[in-house]
Amino acid sequence: MSITATTQQQRQLLDLQSLDSQLTRLRTQLSELRDDAQLAELRKTGAMAVDHAKTVQARVEEHQAASQQAEQAVEETTKRRNSHQSRLDADKVSPRDVQAVTMDIAELTVRIDQLEETQVEAMQTLETSQTDLANAQAAIAEAEQAVNVRIATINEQGQQLSKQGKELTVERAALAETLPTDLVAEYEQLRDANHGIGVVELTPKGLSGAGLPIAPAELAEIKKLPADQLAYCPDTGAILARTELV
Repeated sequence: MSITATTQQQRQLLDLQSLDSQLTRLRTQLSELRDDAQLAELRKTGAMAVDHAKTVQARVEEHQAASQQAEQAVEETTKRRNSHQSRLDADKVSPRDVQAVTMDIAELTVRIDQLEETQVEAMQTLETSQTDLANAQAAIAEAEQAVNVRIATINEQGQQLSKQGKELTVERAALAETLPTDLVAEYEQLRDANHGIGVVELTPKGLSGAGLPIAPAELAEIKKLPADQLAYCPDTGAILARTELV
């Protein structure tokens, strides 16, 4: 049994198709938000910043140990030299050992100068690595902030899209209720089978909604059909809504 639809119902069917197309676009946009490429890239940048900070932290700890070791070496050597100097000043060194102790003090003084230079270099290296760590930690904070901002933007966009989707769904349901059940079922079945297109408009020029010309012979057969009898696109199988005289 052929399904019939008045010209008005065919126009409404086109409106239903428009609403469904909008809902499809909204669902696509929501899906894209869930798999947001920009957010993924920002998170990747954040992960790289964390890894870099860990590497720098390890260097800081290494340089701290080197600086502490250099400081300890200076302290121990200075303590040894001062001990010799104190014995010498207190006249507690035997005359035969004075020259040896004096030479030892001189050598220790030279050694202390060398160790202090090493200590200064170690402290400078440590300071540089600490600056690098501060910069690395700032980069982490910046990356986290960028991620949070993007998430907030995505959530806001998602809420807007969800709101639009609910409004369109209500509008779609209300429109579908005004149409014959068999007409809606036919449209939905064709739409599922035809990549989301269940109805296209046929104009007096004989063009389908897909923009494809209809062969004269096929168009002539369509024109023979009663105005309220459903016609179908020869190319896509979608319903041809004849809202004007064709």
